[in-house]
Amino acid sequence: MKIGVLANYLDTRKDFRDLLDLLSQDHHIVAFVQKSDVQKMGKLLPAVTVIPIQALTGISRIIQLLWQYTYLVFGKLPASGYNYYLTEHIKLSNSSNKKWARIIQSSLLSLSKITPQIISYDQFLDLVSELKKSFLIDTDIDMFLCFTEISNDFIFAKIIQENKPVWTYVYSWDHACKMKTFSKRTNYLVWNEGIKEDLIKLQHIKAEKIKIWGATQFAPIEKFISHEANRTEKLPYNFQYIYFGFATGYNALARQEVKYCHQIATHLKTILPDWKLVIRPYPFQKNKNIYASLTTLPNVIFEESTLSDDKFLKIKHAKAFLHFGTTMGYEAIYFDTPSYLLDIADQKKDPLLHGFVHQYQNDKYLNTSDSLVIKSYDELINIFENFARGQFRHCPNPKIRSDTPLHSLPVLAENLMSIIAINNTNLLAL
Repeated sequence: MKIGVLANYLDTRKDFRDLLDLLSQDHHIVAFVQKSDVQKMGKLLPAVTVIPIQALTGISRIIQLLWQYTYLVFGKLPASGYNYYLTEHIKLSNSSNKKWARIIQSSLLSLSKITPQIISYDQFLDLVSELKKSFLIDTDIDMFLCFTEISNDFIFAKIIQENKPVWTYVYSWDHACKMKTFSKRTNYLVWNEGIKEDLIKLQHIKAEKIKIWGATQFAPIEKFISHEANRTEKLPYNFQYIYFGFATGYNALARQEVKYCHQIATHLKTILPDWKLVIRPYPFQKNKNIYASLTTLPNVIFEESTLSDDKFLKIKHAKAFLHFGTTMGYEAIYFDTPSYLLDIADQKKDPLLHGFVHQYQNDKYLNTSDSLVIKSYDELINIFENFARGQFRHCPNPKIRSDTPLHSLPVLAENLMSIIAINNTNLLAL
């Protein structure tokens, strides 16, 4: 089978690359990537045919920008609008675009809060698909596999025009609630029943177009746990520690996280003077100076490794994992380490962080009756005092574990092709 792939962040998402590498053993994979990334992707994915995406130029580029700006102002949002705006502001703050472009986008984003939301994503795709009609997708491709967030609307529109099977994988648990690039003309692959419900409720996708597949980014956890018996494991530190994971790359939010992290470290030092607070910076936070004040605290240690196995090892041996709402908090549930969502941000003084903690996905999956949530410094102090008495609570949230079972990438690759084959058979039967 010849499979066309439109993926995003292939350079940083190793699970994507490993999945494509597995699929390429039995199928011809054709990956559409930005022209600037062709050489890099060719080295990372030697068994995959890499097709450069040529940027639109001239009048086509101008019209494309006009349609993009129009969709930014009038495009329909997911029902969880707060998540969308928060994400767009974060993207703008970290954008490498020129200043004038960021100013325009910021202004239009603010304007969109009061304009009618009347343009669907499919209507927008129909508009951009008319650009550069001479651009053709290889008709020999049997099916297409795409990943959220859609990396190129123009290519995606051309893919849909081919009338071939298109499958879009919802890569993360928060994508359905923070993006507005969900077409009703593609099939969807999701982690679990909960995210299927999110697509139906927030994006109005029909249930029959959604299949439960699994989480590729949790495959490294499955590998880590399954190889545990064969691994000679060395403790990451020779002292007791609390593990803290920063949740955002947005400077204003990260500064608020730092402020609360200071207080956490202070309470830990008072109650458990020999313990440390091990901090994992947000991987894509460009401004590392934001964390500078924490480096002066005697009981704070920064994690330097970015390897998944090192992260899992630290989660496993920590006495607790603390966070303000991050996928790491979800990952930690697969270990016996108690994973606590910190709901301690002051709504009046730090509304950004308070809103971040109460994003749709956090409240649905991690802020439930059977979750571990710290709602005040008093609760935090009480937990630290229990630790000092040797009282540790292990609450892995069994529902999350059972809802999204861990699978290896080979199993996921096999299941993916089975889902596609069954779907194609059902279509032929109609």
